[in-house]
Amino acid sequence: MNDFCNTAPIATPEQYRTAILTVRQRMTPVQLSMLQAHCRSAEHAISTNRLAELLDLSTAAAANTAYRNYAHWIADELKYVPGNCKDKNCWLVVLAYGRDDGKIDSDYEWIMRPELVGTLQAMKWA
Repeated sequence: MNDFCNTAPIATPEQYRTAILTVRQRMTPVQLSMLQAHCRSAEHAISTNRLAELLDLSTAAAANTAYRNYAHWIADELKYVPGNCKDKNCWLVVLAYGRDDGKIDSDYEWIMRPELVGTLQAMKWA
């Protein structure tokens, strides 16, 4: 199992709620749409390639950067630093964890953390 596949909770729903509301003013409409699309996807799982397609973004890299930046803001609010952060995508673990096998349809798939799913649904954001 790689570092991206750790399913252990990193924050409570209330901690997520506080972090989300704190960074809300910095959040772009695209980042909000990404968060909502991820939460609403089947099994709350999606790749950044699929997010780019759904939101009509120019590239998966653009989606990855936008989502990663948002995740980093949430991590900062939670005072959470991912272990072994050699890969820039390490910040995404704040929002989701990867499938054990890593890929579906040749794209890395991220599964939104259940605590975050519950928070977004309770806030009526998803």
